[in-house]
Amino acid sequence: MACEFLTQATLKKLSTGEIWQRQINDESIFDVSLNAGQLMICQPEIEESFISFSQKLMAYCEPLALKFPFIEFVQPQEFHSTLLTIFNQQNEQFKLQRPVLLAWCHEIAQIFNQTKRIEISFNNVVLTSNGSVILTGVSKELEQFRQKVYQQIPIDNTLHKNIIHITLGRLCENTSSAEMKTLYDELELSRSSLMFYDINTSIVIRHPKFVVSKGSLSSEVMMGTTSEFNQ
Repeated sequence: MACEFLTQATLKKLSTGEIWQRQINDESIFDVSLNAGQLMICQPEIEESFISFSQKLMAYCEPLALKFPFIEFVQPQEFHSTLLTIFNQQNEQFKLQRPVLLAWCHEIAQIFNQTKRIEISFNNVVLTSNGSVILTGVSKELEQFRQKVYQQIPIDNTLHKNIIHITLGRLCENTSSAEMKTLYDELELSRSSLMFYDINTSIVIRHPKFVVSKGSLSSEVMMGTTSEFNQ
């Protein structure tokens, strides 16, 4: 249902013929998330299943990157699925709430330790109306884990997620509707190739990690702060 909602919003925008605006990063924003994958961060432990999975995603994205240079595709070591968004506000608010956020992360880790594993099946590539190319997934275990967290920890309601996804790329320059329609059609055609790349397989998450990023597009991982949040 969520995937259909995204597709309908994209088709509606394409029908207007308007120019698609590049995504702009607000570097004054700090983001705290619980992520799966993101191989550039080695703590608490590397998620083994994401190593080969990232390689498969890169093989899928490489021909698209050559064909559609207006999309900036993610590097393999940065591929990740956001399990929870915990905080997303200005740097000043992050400084004020830091002790509370650290306490929340401790509680979230305890909740995950009760769950022990989350299985996600990724099965569909979608172009969103803001110019992101995402791989969407389904997971009853993740839905249940999120609900437990939302019941116990007062995370801002606007940050509650219902879509499971990995961002593959973002629109990096203003682009015509015609070019975006070509990209949309290509993704529709390439859906069958997910089977070829063995991407539509389940990933088991046992070692999620807390990640503190700078920028509204989570463009810069704050490695020192991230290490502290994973203690």
